[in-house]
Amino acid sequence: MLRLNDDFGTNGMDVYDKTNEWFVQVREQFEELNQHIIKAITDKNFTRSIELDSARQDILRELCLIDPALINEEFFSFIEHCAQENAALISKVEDDMEILTYQTSKQMRMQAAYLR
Repeated sequence: MLRLNDDFGTNGMDVYDKTNEWFVQVREQFEELNQHIIKAITDKNFTRSIELDSARQDILRELCLIDPALINEEFFSFIEHCAQENAALISKVEDDMEILTYQTSKQMRMQAAYLR
C-alpha cells in the first residue's frame, strides 16, 4: 500500500492535493482487494480469502494511524462501509466453513458406520 509520505510524482502539488491523490489511490487499492476477497469467497477458496482479509485489516490498521484532520467525511464513510462489508464477509466465510465442517463430519460418521 502507498504510504502518505511516499513520493508518487507530485511535481509541485501542495500537501492537500498530494493527500487527496493518496486517498484516491488507497481507495482504489482497497476496492480491488475487496473484489478479490469476494471472488475468493465465491470460489470457496477460504485460505486465500483469509490471507486477503488479513491484508485488508493491515490497511485498516494503517489508516487508523493517520491524523484524523487529514481524513475527509467521504473517505471516512468509505472506510466505515468497508469495515461493515468486512464483517459481513467474515460472517459468510465462517458460515460456509461451518457448513463444510458439518458435511465433512457427517460423511466421516457415515464411513465409520459403513466400515463396522
